[in-house]
Amino acid sequence: MSLEFNFVCPLPNGVHARPASAFEEIARAFGAEVVLTNSRTGRAANGKSVLAIVGADIRKNDPCLMKISGPDEAEAMAVLSGFLTREFPHCDDALPPAPARSSNGKSPLPPVLRETSATVRHGLPVVSGIGQGEVVQICGLQVPASIPLTGDVDLAAEIRTVDAALTSLVDHYEERMTRHTSQLERDLLKAHRSVARDPEFRAKLHESLRQPGRTAAGAIADAEAHFTSILAASDSLLLRERALDVRDVCSQLLRQIHGKQAGAAEVKLPETAIVVAETLTPGQFLRLDRSRLKGLVLGHAGTTSHTVILARSFGIPTLTGIPELASARLHGREAILDGDAGLLVTDLTESIRKYYGKEQKRLAARRGYQRRFIHQPGMTSDGHHVEVAGNVATAEEAAAVFAEGAEGIGLLRTEILFLDRDMPPDEAEQFEEYQSILREAGDRPVIIRTVDIGGDKPLPYLKLPSEENPFLGYRAVRIYPEFESLFRTQIRALVRASAHGTLKVMIPMVTSMDEVRWVRRIIQEEQARCASQGIAFNPRMPVGAMIEVPAAAFLLDKLCQELDFFSIGSNDLLQYFAAADRANPRLTRLQNRLQPAFLRLLKKIVDDVHAAGKWVGICGEMGAQAPCMPLLVGFGVDEISVATTAVMALKAELASWPAAACRELAAEALNRETADEVMALTEQHATRRLAPLIAPELVLLDADCATKEDAIEHAVNQLYVVGRSEHPNLLEQAIWQREAAYSTGFGHGFAIPHCKSDAVLKSSLVILKLRTPVDWGSLDHQPVNFIILMAIREEEQANAHMKILSRLARKVMDEGFRAELVQANEPGALCAFLRSNLEA
Repeated sequence: MSLEFNFVCPLPNGVHARPASAFEEIARAFGAEVVLTNSRTGRAANGKSVLAIVGADIRKNDPCLMKISGPDEAEAMAVLSGFLTREFPHCDDALPPAPARSSNGKSPLPPVLRETSATVRHGLPVVSGIGQGEVVQICGLQVPASIPLTGDVDLAAEIRTVDAALTSLVDHYEERMTRHTSQLERDLLKAHRSVARDPEFRAKLHESLRQPGRTAAGAIADAEAHFTSILAASDSLLLRERALDVRDVCSQLLRQIHGKQAGAAEVKLPETAIVVAETLTPGQFLRLDRSRLKGLVLGHAGTTSHTVILARSFGIPTLTGIPELASARLHGREAILDGDAGLLVTDLTESIRKYYGKEQKRLAARRGYQRRFIHQPGMTSDGHHVEVAGNVATAEEAAAVFAEGAEGIGLLRTEILFLDRDMPPDEAEQFEEYQSILREAGDRPVIIRTVDIGGDKPLPYLKLPSEENPFLGYRAVRIYPEFESLFRTQIRALVRASAHGTLKVMIPMVTSMDEVRWVRRIIQEEQARCASQGIAFNPRMPVGAMIEVPAAAFLLDKLCQELDFFSIGSNDLLQYFAAADRANPRLTRLQNRLQPAFLRLLKKIVDDVHAAGKWVGICGEMGAQAPCMPLLVGFGVDEISVATTAVMALKAELASWPAAACRELAAEALNRETADEVMALTEQHATRRLAPLIAPELVLLDADCATKEDAIEHAVNQLYVVGRSEHPNLLEQAIWQREAAYSTGFGHGFAIPHCKSDAVLKSSLVILKLRTPVDWGSLDHQPVNFIILMAIREEEQANAHMKILSRLARKVMDEGFRAELVQANEPGALCAFLRSNLEA
């Protein structure tokens, strides 16, 4: 006769891996049999199997029955019932909040997606652009092809191998638990250990091994598929996400048996692919065929994770934070990733394909327009030079960033060389990598940052202890003295490479003079060593520091005596300055780079460095943000270094601002009280600095449009292409609202569609001369072949531009005026004619 105990599940998220693991931990200490039954579903579970418990699908308020029978049943019942009563309710936290909808100021959901049967998933856009292709979902256990799943095997030997690996894996988790002080990590490791020693998990492995010819790897793949399918079928989000724990344990088990060979599964991509994965390491990303990779969706990744940084460098549109990604069955389906609106669209319709086909053409047209700046130096419209450089991590990226027009490399992250491997790279490997990048650069400068690892960027082979607050922890220059050999190896490679180009060495996370002097001593010693061995190097190789710790900003007068240059790492500097974790969405407001206090800090850094006659650039994300660029120029930075895909856009934006206007804006911004006030100020200045109402780049001769709709879209697109609108869809909607009220076909083959909207940054006229007339519903019922589209900002509706609109309407009535316009075949002449008639 068994003992029984009834209880109601009190956990808000039901019984998932962590509470199940806690129960199993206690139950396994007894010899008695423990069975939990979910009375709602009738499912019974072995109380000593975490997988069986979570598989019982116990949700909040489910009535449950615990039965215990066996030699020590009374003691077991006392302990377990006490646990269920007192501790079990505290074994879990409330559900995490759903990822917030992007608030990046981009266009709202396009109408074509609001009125369609397609499936639209929302995520956080971290790399802009549009990608289309077949979804490749990297979610299951990846067994490399070199490891057979079947073969001629000795069953007894395979079982011994699997059992030994399970024992070793449990030891591995327990050893790691002693090294991790974070409660969250310990709980996670406990959950994984519970799976590794789960009797049903082991039983499933043995069952698979008994299938003819099944190898240990095949059995692991079977067990992974079996348990994850059970969990994926649950209605509970948390239970579905626990499938990741099983996959992680299976991957580790495979690695226990096959070592390195288990970690290099190749993912073959179709011709156009969108990769979907919960997580992806930088190494996994770099192994993907990027010529076929058109989009990337990650369940969990910060905007500044190394994988996202690489995706940004290679221009791969990327989203993160899409919920329930693990359980979504997307593999093999056609999808479109909208990296601007933060959308992943599946179940595509023809109207959606057509819409995004046009969007891609629009993006391509803007990039085509920006290409005119590739071979020009970064220059304001009044001739002030600001070097535009690129942030890269590999030699492959270096080639790409120079093809985009970068004048140098402002930040080469060397961490990628050290990640996803069992040993650090040796001197020869590093020298070859740095030399190849310098070869790509030619005489252009390359700033190489020494390895920034530790803290939030741990490397297994360094065996650094886990930290409660890794961003403020033991990383970068702080670990160099302990790992002096590793640092010396990198410095030797850099000193040797300095003979092959304009190489500058930059030290990360500098806080004190002691750190700088120690690094300087190591560099001098390695230079002396190369000299003694007759190895060529640049004895005047500049050495600088990344300014990302606020303390360094208040030591610049001294640092300038030891160092040659500085580069502001705005991401970490803001995080440390505002004492606000950049990964915490609740602190987004404090992470605003337009906070006046942060702007004052930037101005102080630039002024202090320049006062010492030294050079200062900026290599954080801030440089690529349109509202920030004129401020940085106004503060006087010497260089702005951005991701590869942002180089051309930055040059184009820079060319539209006079330096004098940037300085005026920067001075005013320093006196504002809030970030919102600074944003309003930058928008106000942005509308002032753009080119005049009529400009040659807004004249499109011989335009090929089949309909009125095509013509309006073509004209609006041109405003986007030349940077006068960031929201062409909204602008087009405003035009059509006016067209719905009355036709703008004025007769005589002329139409003047117009709108008032702040979706245009500067009031503008776009001129289209059509190759073939189109029907416009004109007053005289004649087709239209000459279109003057007017887009007026809301705030300017009552000023001189409105007078121009009425003047234009009157002029079009004049036959001579129309004839002059029709006969004009050169954009500059046409603009001059219009100005003389409209602005007189």
